[in-house]
Amino acid sequence: MNKLLYILLAVSLSLSFTSCDKDLWKFEDESEGSYKPVEGDPISTTLDNSGEFSEWIKVLNYTDTYSILNALYDGSNSAHKYTLFAPTDEALKRFYAEKGISGIEDLSVEYATALVKTMTYDGDSLKLTEKFAADITSLAYVSEAGETLYLRVNTEGEGFTLHSQSIQEAIVISRNYITCANGFVYTAEGVLSPLVETVFDRINDGSSDIMVEALKATGLDKTLSLVADTTYTLGIRSFHQYRFTFLNVTDDDFSRNGIYSLSDLKKQLAATASDASVGQDSLLKQYLQYHLFEASYTASDLAEMVGSDSVRIWGTSAPNQILMIHRHSLAEVQTVLDDGTVETDTIYYVSFNDDNDSYEKATLNWEVPEYGLSVNIGEATCLWRTGQNILAKNGYVHNISDWMPVYEPKQSTVVWDLADYTEVRNALGLLYHPETVVSSESKTDLSRLACYTVESGPDGTSNNSYSSLCYVTCKSNLKDCLYHDRVVFNVGYQGSVTMQTPTLVKGKYKVTISMAYLTEHSFIRTSNGCKGGMMRLTVDGENQILTAPYTSITKSLAGVYEATLYDELEFDETASHTFKFVVMDPAASTNSKFSLQFDAITFTPIE
Repeated sequence: MNKLLYILLAVSLSLSFTSCDKDLWKFEDESEGSYKPVEGDPISTTLDNSGEFSEWIKVLNYTDTYSILNALYDGSNSAHKYTLFAPTDEALKRFYAEKGISGIEDLSVEYATALVKTMTYDGDSLKLTEKFAADITSLAYVSEAGETLYLRVNTEGEGFTLHSQSIQEAIVISRNYITCANGFVYTAEGVLSPLVETVFDRINDGSSDIMVEALKATGLDKTLSLVADTTYTLGIRSFHQYRFTFLNVTDDDFSRNGIYSLSDLKKQLAATASDASVGQDSLLKQYLQYHLFEASYTASDLAEMVGSDSVRIWGTSAPNQILMIHRHSLAEVQTVLDDGTVETDTIYYVSFNDDNDSYEKATLNWEVPEYGLSVNIGEATCLWRTGQNILAKNGYVHNISDWMPVYEPKQSTVVWDLADYTEVRNALGLLYHPETVVSSESKTDLSRLACYTVESGPDGTSNNSYSSLCYVTCKSNLKDCLYHDRVVFNVGYQGSVTMQTPTLVKGKYKVTISMAYLTEHSFIRTSNGCKGGMMRLTVDGENQILTAPYTSITKSLAGVYEATLYDELEFDETASHTFKFVVMDPAASTNSKFSLQFDAITFTPIE
C-alpha cells in the first residue's frame, strides 16, 4: 500500500465489532424496535429501480438481505447506514461463468450471504471521492464479512480498485456513488469471492490427504477450523478472533520423501526422533505443531529479515521448537523504467533450517510473481506458484517443498518485539503493527492480557498519560521503532512486569534493549531528581542485575536508542525464558513524566 489512512483503520475496527454485537444480518421484526422503514428510496429499492442490478437483486432476495438493506437501524440516536459495492448484471454473469453455474440458486444460501457481506460495509459511507486526496491513494476497511479489504485509486482509470486481503483478486469500483435514504451505492464491475474457507478447509482440498488425516488424528483439524468465539470472564465480554499460519506438505511432496501414508509419516518421525522413548502419537502432534504459527503471516512476512540479517528465528506452536528461516540471494533482474533508467532488483528464495549441514532444506517458494521465477539451484527448485499465501478466513496456508521434520537449528540473532503475543494481536486487530508512522498516537491498555503479569507498586504512579502497561503507536520522531510501535511501562516504584521470551536456542548471548526516548524523559537520562530509571532485571528468577539503560543515551534528541543489558547470558536448553522487570526508581511514583518505553530486546549469539 502507499499511504494508509490510519484513522480509518480504527474506525473500521470499531465498526466491525459493533456489527458483531448487533448481528445486523438477522432481520428482526420491526415491532421490536430493531429496524424501522425509511422515507425516500433506500438501497435495495434504488437498485431495483435502476435496471442495471437485476441479478444482484436476485442475490439479495435469495439471501433474505433485501429487507435489511431497505431498512434503517434504530438501536441508537444515529442513523444506521450501509455502503454497498453492487455488482452489475454483467459482472455477476462473469462470476457465474467462472464458478461454472447458471445462477445464484446453484450456490448455497450461506455462501451467497457471505458474498453479500463481502460487498457490504456496515457503517457511514466511505465517500471515496472525498476520502482520497493527492497524498492518500489507499485505505483499508473491514467488510461485514469480517475480512480486511483495500481500496486503491485506479491509476488506469477514473475509479478505484477493491482488493481482497490476498491481493490476488481485484475489481473496479466506480468513482461516483448513489446516495440512498439509508446509505450509499457504488457500482462494481466485478465480484470479490467471499472468504468462507478456514485454514483446515484450504488444506483439505484433495492434494494433502496425509496431512488432513494427521490433523484429524490429533484433533488439530478442529483448531484450524476456529474463526472466532466470545467468552465471558466476571461478566466482561471478550471477542477472540483466531489467526493461524500453517506450513503444509502436499501428498506429492511427502511421496518424494518416501512417505505415502499417515503410517509412513509416523514411522519416519520415530526413526528421526532424538528420544526413542517418545510415542508416535506424541511425535505426530509435535510435528504438526512445528508447522503451525498462532498468528497470520504471509510468505513475505516470514521472509522479512531484521536489519542486514539474512537469517531469522521464528517460534512455532510446538513447545520449545523453533524454525530458522534463511533468505538467499538468487539473481538480479533489471527493469527499464519509463524515463529510460535501469532499476536492478535482487531476487531471493527462502529456506527453512538450512545451516549448511546435512539437513535437507525445505523451501518456501515466494517472490514477486511478475518475474515468473523458476530456477534450479543444486537440488532446490524455487518457483512462484499458487502453493503459498493461500488465504483463509482465519489465516494463511503455505505449501513447502520438503516434509520438514522437527529440527534444532544453530543459534541466530533473535529480536524480541515486546508486543509480539497472540493476545496483543487479538486485542488490537488492525491497529497492531502499523505499516507506517502515525500522525496521532493510539494507546491500548495491555495490563489485563494473560501474556503479561503486571503488578503496580504500592505507591502507584502519577503519570496519567499511560496505563500501567500500554501499547503505543509511533509518530515520526520514533520512526526507527520496530513495527512503528512500543510498549510503555508505567507501574510505579517497585512495580513489575513479567513476560516470556520467544524460544531461544541454547547457548551464550549478548542481550541488548532498544528504547524509545522522548525529550520529556531528559531527567531520566541525566538522573536529575531520579535514579536514571533504575530496574532490577531477572531471567528465570536468576541472573539478577540492576540496570538503568536510559542513562547510556548521550543525545538529547528524541529517537530510538540501544543499551546493553547482559554482556553474556547463557541458556543450557532450547526454551522460552521468563524476564521480570522491577522498577527501582522512586520517581516512577512521584514524577508525572516518568515512564519506561521499550521497543525490543535483541539476543545476539556469542561464539
